[in-house]
Amino acid sequence: MDLRYGKGVINVQAPPGFIGSLEPRVSAARPLDTLLKESFLKPVGQIRLKELVHKNRPGDVVIIVSDKTRKIANYEKILKFLLSELVDAGVDEKQIEFLVALGTHQAHSYEDNRKQYGKLVEDFCFTQHDCHAGLVSLGKTTTGLGVQVSRRVHDADFVIATGRVDFHYLAGYSGGRKSILPGIASYETIRNNHKKLMRRGVWVGQVEGNIIAKEMAEAGNLLGMGYLLNVVETPDGETAEVFVGHHAHAFHEAVRYFSKARRVPITEPADCVIVSAGGYPNDRDFYHTHKSMNLAMSALKDKGSIILIGQCQGGFGNEKFMELMLDNKIDDLVEFPEEKIDVGGHRAFLTARILKRHRVFAVTDLDSEMVRKIHFLPVESVDQALNEVTKEHGAGMKTIIVPNGKAVLPLLNGKMKNSNSLGG
Repeated sequence: MDLRYGKGVINVQAPPGFIGSLEPRVSAARPLDTLLKESFLKPVGQIRLKELVHKNRPGDVVIIVSDKTRKIANYEKILKFLLSELVDAGVDEKQIEFLVALGTHQAHSYEDNRKQYGKLVEDFCFTQHDCHAGLVSLGKTTTGLGVQVSRRVHDADFVIATGRVDFHYLAGYSGGRKSILPGIASYETIRNNHKKLMRRGVWVGQVEGNIIAKEMAEAGNLLGMGYLLNVVETPDGETAEVFVGHHAHAFHEAVRYFSKARRVPITEPADCVIVSAGGYPNDRDFYHTHKSMNLAMSALKDKGSIILIGQCQGGFGNEKFMELMLDNKIDDLVEFPEEKIDVGGHRAFLTARILKRHRVFAVTDLDSEMVRKIHFLPVESVDQALNEVTKEHGAGMKTIIVPNGKAVLPLLNGKMKNSNSLGG
């Protein structure tokens, strides 16, 4: 089997005890114009956008857009279709403003905006969220989280949020409510939400009982978004479906559609999971590569082994993540006090939970000594890793291969893996 490695592939022979490979269910992509027309004509939980806007006659409209860390296929065309609905409803183009939902991320350059939104930046006003300034309080969630968001969005007559639904290791799923928190929230709001990442129920693909997801949803309710547009893409980055309508209902329908394609049932867990990040750009650096463990480990037995594959031609990535991994022992990260967890390298704490329970071998182009220093086990090939794994689990071990670790979520007998089984 060929597994993607950077812009090339590496061949992996089916090992002894091979159970199978896990792939998403992919339907043939339909024309984008068809998807957009159908979704706007049949919105979820809300009347058609054109009718709603014509009825309310807002003085100004703010469209929240995803930043450059959330690439969206056909984004310019999708936003143009959205604009046509607004203009048809009588909104003057000068009344429309795009706000980039940066969260705590780095501000965009003009070139960044051009790459993400195309020629729209020439004809419309694009502003960027600042998590430290221009904020207003919305009150508190039922969990006691104080929510501060962009005053510009708060003061707008009508707000439309856009984004892409995917798996997310804190919120369960991206898209929807993440446009508000963290997208246009204050630094303190984001930090006080994200620092709960070690709590029970916080994990990829998990919404029920997930306090981070709950607070994000309530922040969206406090703001009161006018409309939502979320897309679902295929693993190869094609637009699979578009969902518009009520900010909560349209999001949940998008998640349901996405999950139907990406949740893959298994009947038994494996002793070893071989997982590729899916090649470039997913394996452009180690920070992005190692996230593919999040989903794949749901197919793994307790104390099983992971063989992680990613070229990482861009190095290790995220400096704060690397600092935490280099400066701390795994046990220290697992027991790290919640009140001291900050935004940036917080991913290291969840990684430590995985490393506490599982041996992770890394097949990369990175310096092996540095890989070892961040508590992973460097190997030169999958065969070398399998030899090591066989010594621990025996000749009768079971193995699963995941060609794209970010594309599928394994479900043992149709159930989510308990996030607390990760350790910590």
